[in-house]
Amino acid sequence: MIHAHFQATTTGQTTVFGPTGHIEEGQRLVLLGQVKAWCADTHTKVTIKPVIDLNAELTAPGYEIPARIREQIILRDRTCVFPHCSRPARRADVDHIVEYDHEAEAEGRPQPGPTTSSNLACLCRFHHRLKTHSAWTYRMVAPGVFDWTSPHGHRYRRDRHGTSPIDPDPPERR
Repeated sequence: MIHAHFQATTTGQTTVFGPTGHIEEGQRLVLLGQVKAWCADTHTKVTIKPVIDLNAELTAPGYEIPARIREQIILRDRTCVFPHCSRPARRADVDHIVEYDHEAEAEGRPQPGPTTSSNLACLCRFHHRLKTHSAWTYRMVAPGVFDWTSPHGHRYRRDRHGTSPIDPDPPERR
């Protein structure tokens, strides 16, 4: 199974794909002609999924994360969002950033950690457990942009370009 992503433009009812895309696994380039050849083979099973808007706010009523929201988060995050981790998001857990409260509805309280795009992120199993069972904390400051705080107070910003330290005392405040 491969997940290939291509840029496309639509004019009227015609969709034109760019000549190159990337294969999600390994972030390798792939030619549109290669994919066409694979699809033309009678032994190939092709599944085309609908486009998912990575900026749309998707919501589910309970704790379980539906496939469409899970796919959106995987495509948005690409990798585990823990600082400096590069494990693929497709093999990661999808974590509620603010913990889902299983007792809130029964007790008549609002849900502090809803199952919604702005409260979900990909964490590999190791970093998911580290976040859950240690003093590491994080929050999403924009779609796909996360601010992390270590147990010792060090802060990091993680986005699709990687990890950078957050200066606790910027030059303009010194």
